[in-house]
Amino acid sequence: MKISNINKLALSILTVLQCSSVANADDYSGNNAKHMYSAIKGKPWKEPQNTHAAVNNPAHYAWRLFVAVNWPANENNCRADRRKRLGDDGLASWEVWQTREETFLEGAQKPANWKKGCRDENFYTFPAGDYTVAVDEAVRLNKKAYNYIRDNRLYSLDEQERLAKKGVKDIDFPLGAKEVKAGWVTITEEDKSRYHWMEKVEDGKTTIYGLSAFHVMSKDLPNWFWATFEHVDNESRWPAVYPEHFQGWTVPSFDSAACPADDLQCNKIPEGYGIEGTKWANYRLRGTQSTFVDNRGEPTILANSHLEGFLDQESMSCTTCHAMAVKGAEGESMPISIVTGEVNPQGLPIGHVGALDPKIFRNALGEEVPYVGLDYVWTLRNAQREK
Repeated sequence: MKISNINKLALSILTVLQCSSVANADDYSGNNAKHMYSAIKGKPWKEPQNTHAAVNNPAHYAWRLFVAVNWPANENNCRADRRKRLGDDGLASWEVWQTREETFLEGAQKPANWKKGCRDENFYTFPAGDYTVAVDEAVRLNKKAYNYIRDNRLYSLDEQERLAKKGVKDIDFPLGAKEVKAGWVTITEEDKSRYHWMEKVEDGKTTIYGLSAFHVMSKDLPNWFWATFEHVDNESRWPAVYPEHFQGWTVPSFDSAACPADDLQCNKIPEGYGIEGTKWANYRLRGTQSTFVDNRGEPTILANSHLEGFLDQESMSCTTCHAMAVKGAEGESMPISIVTGEVNPQGLPIGHVGALDPKIFRNALGEEVPYVGLDYVWTLRNAQREK
């Protein structure tokens, strides 16, 4: 088991930042940030891993990720199809990654290796249609994340508990590990050209689902890098149709790649990424996150109005929420609640923001509970008991 070494990783990050003048294939600094699409040397489908970009040009890096993971997939090898163009019909690259359901099998069986998982072609995670985060979100893991879970038996809840009993403080996913969380909404035939969509046939009835929410986390930093995107219809159309599940954009967007410095809430797409004229031009970056607080000490916020539509939007923080991803030596797979126990005026649960209170990780006597940290990956709560 690889144990985290934050000091070593922090030193490597500092080195990256100090050496930003060194040319590389993913140099997004300064004026190059405006031309990130061409800076990757004609390989927009390539999954990026760039600590410097994540820290210094987070919005541009988010769009770079967006293009890569939404590039059309080659379903024969579970990779991006270099022969296709962004916006072509078919599965996106992230849709041929391994699903949560394929990773955490009953009885903590060892999941298939990546190649066999690809051959099995179990690509779609069909929505149920009630728009709740518990039922309708699709979760996918890229090869690095999936192999780390598989190789270290983290699909077993018992193994997680064994690590906690051994005193392992934290696990540590490799740089480049990624996870995507997606939300869907029922759309019409007329909507298809504006959405990335899929069809579900059940009992002779065809239902069309459009991708409405898209959240990606990428291991570029100890705290990971977070970016969330939404379809433009989430701002007002779907809240009017499904008010219990879509809150609308009550938290403003923040996008320095697409917007001018004096209007970071412009809700546009950036130039130079090949997005114009495609279905992806209807999606917006709502924001990015990689720290608990900003440089003035204020908690950073990142919310997705669909995926987190059942929670208070102004108290949503990916880094804070996922920092609570731990497992004890026994008990529940999610021992710490992601909400405070309070509600907002609309009755929606309030989440934690900013740096966490250490008391959260202590028992009633004030003693630290020997949790193993799950490296911000809440998906590991789906681990199964061994038979």
